[in-house]
Amino acid sequence: MRLKYLILLCLFLLISCTGQVQYQTGISKFSNQDYLGANVEFSEALLKDKRNDEIYFARAASRSLAGYHSLAIADMNKAISLNDSRPDYYFFRGYFKSQLAYHKSAIKDYSICITKAPWYVEVYRQRADSFIALGDLTEACLDLQEAISAGDTSAITLQAKYCSLKP
Repeated sequence: MRLKYLILLCLFLLISCTGQVQYQTGISKFSNQDYLGANVEFSEALLKDKRNDEIYFARAASRSLAGYHSLAIADMNKAISLNDSRPDYYFFRGYFKSQLAYHKSAIKDYSICITKAPWYVEVYRQRADSFIALGDLTEACLDLQEAISAGDTSAITLQAKYCSLKP
């Protein structure tokens, strides 16, 4: 019986040393839309697990939803440096950049995402939004057509607004 408690204690210590308790608490706060509280928990988790790209990603999401897009971009940079194979990391970094009107840089991230995951429909519309912001309607319309072809019905309104032939 004593061995059982010792094992449980060791497991608890292992979990708390890796930051998983804080990470899970952060996920819970994030789910309850407490983005600042989630940010605190994810930051605590990163003190114990500095090489975990998923925690950086989670903290980036909480920071962005709290309105701290620059900090979110910094976290996505770190997540990508730890794991550059995830297309969603590039998508979200592009999205955070677009929130700050860094559209050229956002387009680069969206393009990397498309290279890694061309089936990721949402990225075409987001990239089109950045092209529209830069005044490049030709590229925007090509992306909107891709989005619509892949089933993104929300791109139809944008296509009608920006891609109609004007006499």
